[in-house]
Amino acid sequence: MSALADAIRRGAPHTALDPASPFAGLRRRHARTVDIVAQSVAATAPAGVLLIHPGALYARSGSLAFLDIVVTITLVLGVALVIGMFARRISSTGSLYTFTARGLGPHVGLVAGAALGLGSLAIAMNTISGAAGRIIQLLLPGVEPPPLLTAGLIAVFGVANALVIARGLRMSTRMLLIVETIAVLAVLALSVWALAATGWDLALLVPRAGHFSADAVMTGVAFALIGFVGFESGAALGPETRRPFAAVPRAILLSVGATGLVMLVGTAAQLSIVAEKPGAASLTAVTGLPGLTDLIVGVSFLACSLAMTNAAVRIAFAMSREGLLPAAFGRTSPRGVPALGGVMLSLLVAGAPIAVLAAGGSRQDMRLVTSPASTVGFLLAYALLCLAAPVFLARIGELTARATVLAAMPLLGLGAALGFYVAATVRDNPGGFAWAVAGIAAIATAGAVRLRRHPELVSRMGMHDWATASDTIAGADRQ
Repeated sequence: MSALADAIRRGAPHTALDPASPFAGLRRRHARTVDIVAQSVAATAPAGVLLIHPGALYARSGSLAFLDIVVTITLVLGVALVIGMFARRISSTGSLYTFTARGLGPHVGLVAGAALGLGSLAIAMNTISGAAGRIIQLLLPGVEPPPLLTAGLIAVFGVANALVIARGLRMSTRMLLIVETIAVLAVLALSVWALAATGWDLALLVPRAGHFSADAVMTGVAFALIGFVGFESGAALGPETRRPFAAVPRAILLSVGATGLVMLVGTAAQLSIVAEKPGAASLTAVTGLPGLTDLIVGVSFLACSLAMTNAAVRIAFAMSREGLLPAAFGRTSPRGVPALGGVMLSLLVAGAPIAVLAAGGSRQDMRLVTSPASTVGFLLAYALLCLAAPVFLARIGELTARATVLAAMPLLGLGAALGFYVAATVRDNPGGFAWAVAGIAAIATAGAVRLRRHPELVSRMGMHDWATASDTIAGADRQ
């Protein structure tokens, strides 16, 4: 009789396993690969991004715009492969924060966690206010959105996000899947329509002779990366996923592939419009359906806000269980969800843009801070992750030349993109950049101070999930 058959026959639990996971209370091992894909794709908001970014990218890079997208997809794919190096070995709601802490230590991990958390919340704030603005434009075309109405709609969306997160992971991810799938299919249909209407003019996809410039490419890549950040958020669902060491890496790659394909098709359509009608900025310039643009962008951005808030809730959950954040963020409801943390962060995401409107500001005023916070936050977190991977693999005795090269290539690209973005932002928006850097530094410093006052917490940094007695055959039978 084989060892497996004997274990099944005896049904005895493995006595060496701990009775509980560090993430006890969270509903573990119930989500599927499709849930991770839904979370990751919704966080990138491909439908909404496609209707806004390509025109702006062309304004920055000209005929290099499509090349920028190709380079960006290659760079993001490299980061996804590095995430897989960790995700096949570690499962944690802290995702990139936990991975970096395990590789480079607690203090660098704090920087990554602060950057990732602030970046997620900043995008959630941007997209929830953007969704409200687009929906109001759909209802009241040609009218400047009244601040009171915008604030009221943002509040409604914030409450809706809180309720969905509190109801459970699968409800939120399945809702994200349905919403973003419909939006993406609509954009793809518009893209094919636009390409056909312009005679499939793809001349602008090829860089023009004499236009190539490393500065122009990196500036465009730094901008294009905004459309992909958040793809890694599915890794935060690892402890809640069946077979996380297989499902998470596979789902992250699927998400990058799907998003990249949609971006390539949509960007090609947008650039063909520019070639046909110089100055046109969207697919609706050819299709003649302006209201449809507002609807797709609004729905896609609302899904993105939910996904980014969901990711931030999981990061806060990990930090709370480690003792870095208040215990409230680490509590779970009877449904096995960090519902209280979800409610608090959903209110924060909605409250910030409402406060800006109440003070007489606008969404653009808020974006002066949130845009650099999100871009710098994610690029910094990705770069630290790539730097941490070889160190982590060497520490566990699994470093190879292939892994070193795979980590080094995106690290170099991210470093260049971050450098170009910082230089441009310091020149054009120094105040917003200063606030963004100050926010990341303040959060990381607060964590470092807490570690100094409570040195016993250092050993808990980088906490991850592990198998428990209930995960065995006998344990499963008793559940």
